[in-house]
Amino acid sequence: MATDQEIRDAGFKYIPQQKYLQNPFQLPEDQEPVVDQGIVATNAFAGSGGDNFSVYNPDPNSIVNRTYQPNYEYRQFVDGYDPNLSATMNMKMMEVDPNYKGADYYNKPPSKMEGLMSMIPYAGGIMKGVKFLGDQISPYLPVNRRAILENELGGQGIMVNDIGQIVQGQGDYDTAANVMAGYNANKITQGTIDKRQATIEKTLADKYKMSPADIAAVKAGTYKGKVETDLIDRYSALDEFGNTLGSTNTTVDKIYDFEEDEKKKKKKDTIISRFITKRNEKKAAQAAKDAVTDTVTDTTTNTDTSTDGGGHVQPPGSYDTDTSTGGSGDHRTMSSAPSRQSAPSRQSRHTSGPGGLHSNYAKGGRAGYFFGGRVNFKNGGLASIL
Repeated sequence: MATDQEIRDAGFKYIPQQKYLQNPFQLPEDQEPVVDQGIVATNAFAGSGGDNFSVYNPDPNSIVNRTYQPNYEYRQFVDGYDPNLSATMNMKMMEVDPNYKGADYYNKPPSKMEGLMSMIPYAGGIMKGVKFLGDQISPYLPVNRRAILENELGGQGIMVNDIGQIVQGQGDYDTAANVMAGYNANKITQGTIDKRQATIEKTLADKYKMSPADIAAVKAGTYKGKVETDLIDRYSALDEFGNTLGSTNTTVDKIYDFEEDEKKKKKKDTIISRFITKRNEKKAAQAAKDAVTDTVTDTTTNTDTSTDGGGHVQPPGSYDTDTSTGGSGDHRTMSSAPSRQSAPSRQSRHTSGPGGLHSNYAKGGRAGYFFGGRVNFKNGGLASIL
């Protein structure tokens, strides 16, 4: 039995002391050196609960992808199968296709619940109601990529439990289906696999004294040397798992995009979407009506209300602002708008002769005395009176 210090030196830093374990912890042979990555999954507590379940001996009831569930709608989309055509028509169309796999491959069989409900009177209406409700709600739910991945891994024989860990299924540990037992399927990347393989390479060089040429042969899958260790098979199993994971992720991404597009299409046919569409149409119609009303109001109220210097409102038209005529700047341009003919004013009748109202008016002259002007200074103006 290994001592507590030997366990720590071997890299197992999170194993409780031996005296607290129901079964003494044994250092495994041909074990990859443990890198400090947090709590390491081990079988140190196996048997402590009496069921001996672990990721290497999982509870069958905890495995969530034991039965592969194909995405039938995606199959139909990829192969061009039209479920709306009759079975006979589809058969004729697919007879010329060497890849045609039969109608059962494209059409989802009824579930056990559907079969059971079909035997109960009036249960058909309930099932239709449940389906209708599902069709109305499902387009608004997000696509679950993790569920798609775990399902597709199940199709490859890689089992996943209810907390997302890969668990060992049928066969040896050093196989593609089981070599990643204990790892979270949704978190594994090619970097995870490369890191494990680098650890194996270091172990083969340090512990088994394998040459770089032999390690290169292990990496290529062509090693025929004398060194016997499970790590060589494990290295190949990791390679195979990496290839499987890569192709599976590619399929998962395509299914994910397909389901996203389908949800967008189906969302348009839901009651919620139709309600929102009608509400938006009403808002748009009301906004257009309000815009027309505002335009009419602006046209009615936005008239020319020019005023003269005294604040008097002037009728529409342009004004002559040329002060060279001696005016106040409010003379209307006659061409801008026709005006009514008016009688001549008193002043307009005195427009000629010396001293007249408009004598030299354009040159700054004054009106004559008899027309409101001042007396000349030399002829008895204001100064002579004083």
